[in-house]
Amino acid sequence: MIKLFAHRGLVENNMKQNSIASLKNAVAKGFKAVEFDIWWLDGEFFIKHDKPNEKEKFLLPRLQDYLCFGNDLEYWFDFKNLDQNNIDEALKKLNVDLILKKVDLAKIFFAPYLTDYKLTSIISSKFRKFFSQKINFVGVCDNKNWRQEVINMIDLELIDFISINHALIDNDFLKKISPAKLLVWTVNDIKIINDLYLLGIDKFATDKALI
Repeated sequence: MIKLFAHRGLVENNMKQNSIASLKNAVAKGFKAVEFDIWWLDGEFFIKHDKPNEKEKFLLPRLQDYLCFGNDLEYWFDFKNLDQNNIDEALKKLNVDLILKKVDLAKIFFAPYLTDYKLTSIISSKFRKFFSQKINFVGVCDNKNWRQEVINMIDLELIDFISINHALIDNDFLKKISPAKLLVWTVNDIKIINDLYLLGIDKFATDKALI
């Protein structure tokens, strides 16, 4: 079955991306999963694609706000700025938010946007040790030259899934990786989604109400 994640919510009618309005619009249009961008700043998770400035961040939704549908949705958490200096405190707050909103770990794909794969391994280890149970941890690939590195991380069980630009997927790549391990972005053409689904890929981020 194809799983579509509303990319930054479903943005229509002058809504802002990553807003509560776009989240609710996605749910209203039938989405069962949502992708969104998260920044860890000043002890809080803020929802925005680009780094919030001091004036705007307190007007932005926070992670707790964005989890208002609880376990009715699945979530693709695109963390923007996790690193070795902030991961321990960030994980504590993340756990508080998930417990408060009663969201099961199985409902979440944890996807820090990291292109330093040594750091990806460190952050992945921190997540797994903290939660002490199976989680869906995602490495990112947005460059053709990085594909073998993320495949190696899958093989070594350092990550569970790969977040990848759909333009980087070809037959050579699919010979080396289970298609079910891919979270593909951002696909707005139903034909491309169907073609990739026939190859075994079933998880996509999209900006369109294709369902």
